[in-house]
Amino acid sequence: MLFCATSTRYPPLMFKKPPISVAMLCCLILTQSLFSGCGYISLTRKTQFVPETEDVTVSIAETKDGPFTAIANEKTKIKLNHFKKNYWVKQEKEGYVTKLEELTRTSSNRLKKLDIALLIPTGVAATIFTPLHFLVGTRQNVQPNIIQTAALFTALGIGVGGWAAVIPAPGKLYPKKVELPKLIEIVTKDSNQLSLVAGKHKFVLKKKGVRVRDYPSMKEFDHGYGYEIRDTIPEFEFIEELDLFNEVEEILKNAEYGIDTVDADLNGTLRVKSWTYSLAYITAENQIRCELKTGWALQTLDELQYLYDRKFSGNSKWVAFNEDSLSKKELESTLKSTLNEALDMSFKKFVAMDTVQSILSSPVPIPLAEDSLIELQAGNFGNSVGDAVRSVITIVTNEGHGSGCIITEDGYIITNAHVVEEDTTNLQAIMSDDVEDKVPLKFIRMNEAIDLALLKLDSTGLKTLKLATKEDIETGTDVYAIGTPADVDLGQTVTRGIISGKRKFGGHQVIQTDVAISPGNSGGGLISTDGLLLGIVTSEMKSRRIDDIGFAIPAYVIEDALKIKINQ
Repeated sequence: MLFCATSTRYPPLMFKKPPISVAMLCCLILTQSLFSGCGYISLTRKTQFVPETEDVTVSIAETKDGPFTAIANEKTKIKLNHFKKNYWVKQEKEGYVTKLEELTRTSSNRLKKLDIALLIPTGVAATIFTPLHFLVGTRQNVQPNIIQTAALFTALGIGVGGWAAVIPAPGKLYPKKVELPKLIEIVTKDSNQLSLVAGKHKFVLKKKGVRVRDYPSMKEFDHGYGYEIRDTIPEFEFIEELDLFNEVEEILKNAEYGIDTVDADLNGTLRVKSWTYSLAYITAENQIRCELKTGWALQTLDELQYLYDRKFSGNSKWVAFNEDSLSKKELESTLKSTLNEALDMSFKKFVAMDTVQSILSSPVPIPLAEDSLIELQAGNFGNSVGDAVRSVITIVTNEGHGSGCIITEDGYIITNAHVVEEDTTNLQAIMSDDVEDKVPLKFIRMNEAIDLALLKLDSTGLKTLKLATKEDIETGTDVYAIGTPADVDLGQTVTRGIISGKRKFGGHQVIQTDVAISPGNSGGGLISTDGLLLGIVTSEMKSRRIDDIGFAIPAYVIEDALKIKINQ
């Protein structure tokens, strides 16, 4: 069989006229012309600065070192250069700590996005149909007329030019409104306020100890990148061994609160204790500054009543520093002075708090809102752990749940203040396994400093817990924790352990125990084998390296803390 090859001719594409009409081209050109520079319209936006502190002077500069230009008032709007990556804003007011912070572009330029969204289809259309128009015309021996040719090349040019216009426009803009943070008031002692004496200062740093972050330049520091970290530097390790009692005492005296310990009295003085949790030195361009985080605590002079604590960061100003050229004495002096300045800044934040100012303006010891002593009649005590289970209830609040201990037959209950917090109007008790059966609870009073609260439910004939005395609490004895951990379905759960010790933790007199304690156990009972209420479970200490350390408020402090007298 013989096969022979033959060629096949396909007919040319047949178009009656070029694929794009002049009208379509005009629409394409018009669309690209209109939407190739909208992103620049946003650059006319003005920014308003609104400080939280009244009568503060706000100024702005293009660099951290100035010069700064004052902004008239909070109603004034100023036009910023949105092509600049950052500005620096300074707040100043007499009697307040000056604050300098970086302002960056955070608002999206939506009109630039609109430009891009419209240029993509129009640009693609222009670049595809221009060669296609001529290709089809050539195959059909149809020459495009001058108008079409001009329109196509114009569209192509506008498409390329549109991208050239859109790309440089900033994608991020400065916001229309900038809320400036509240300045820290430099508070000094009022004549009617309590005085302060310095307590111990401890360094509670992680294993890496004092850290040093070296930045190549201030630019890298401002933007937070490019630094190298040095840990456990021998030349810096002496910091952790410092006794900063004198330094803290000087900080208190500079704020006019501090007095010498020999001049302190129990009714007019509080003690300040502090702990530094993190400490870092920052270097850049032969300068150094100190950054730290310190916890401050107020307690009564006798350390029996813990009042309040908070953690605050602090930092020093930049000072000249050339590590290689400094002697050991000069190095240590620079590190100590910047540390003291950062510590002082942290304390200023703490003492300026409304809560701290309220405490300093109150008599000592901090009284309860109710002055009258409440006398309670107790009885119907249990004498075993099994009986004690019936005397511990679940307390339900709007925010969650905790536990409580029944101390009188007519329904008086002890729990933690932090279980109740401010939710004193919608409290309920679960008395049995039926978690849906809730009984209303009435709030009576609380002592937030000691973390105790007194509640009342309308009932009679309840099984109660007898309060232990100080002599009943012995290290090493077996104890049981009863409460409602994690979920209300786990009400009256019992865990077992021992008394590990009697401590002062965070200013409180507490019982340390290794009994398993979980969220929800707060307010429950720490019970002896014969059913005595040794303490009110309050907290646990837990981390990757710490386990089985819990605390309870001793039962013998309940009466004084809540101004009640229990006849048992």
